Amino acid sequence: MSRSDPEAAQLSTYVYPNEVRVDELLVRLPTEDDVDMIAPAFSDPNVGGEAGLPPFDAETLRLLLRTRLAEMRAAGLMSPYVIHDVEADRVLGGATLHHFDAMRDVIEVGYWLFADARGRGVATRAVGALIDHAFANGILRVEAHVRPANTASVRVLERLGFEAEGVKRKLLRHEGERVDATLFSLLADD
Repeated sequence: MSRSDPEAAQLSTYVYPNEVRVDELLVRLPTEDDVDMIAPAFSDPNVGGEAGLPPFDAETLRLLLRTRLAEMRAAGLMSPYVIHDVEADRVLGGATLHHFDAMRDVIEVGYWLFADARGRGVATRAVGALIDHAFANGILRVEAHVRPANTASVRVLERLGFEAEGVKRKLLRHEGERVDATLFSLLADD
């Protein structure tokens, strides 16, 4: 992997990982076998609503996995993951790397957990592993956008060393409305 080089007209060659591992957590690409487990999160306002997940049903998710996932990853648009506890053999939540900017060596991260997986450091460790991969492979800046009232997500970012940079007005969708988001960032040399 290489970083971008504007003088040489070269874009970053960063590639989304297929999986990363930390402790008992395997952060991996979703499969059709995961869909029935994760689909409820997409319609739960306390899970998907906070994470900005589109309200897709299981069939739509299967269709997207079959027809669009490879294209979205190749374009740098988005790479979704499930957070799988390999010891308990169950999915605890999900994460995404998205909006890869090959000119600026920047990527965005998102995450969500089922309620029973919260409060155990799962999101912090899983997101940290994705960030470690990104920094080790040429990314210079990782960003996250969080609704200011989503204190649990804010705490995850703060534990990882992210800094709040400001507020983007009406950036996110939440409960059918556009809401503000705090922009957080972490630099490779922080």
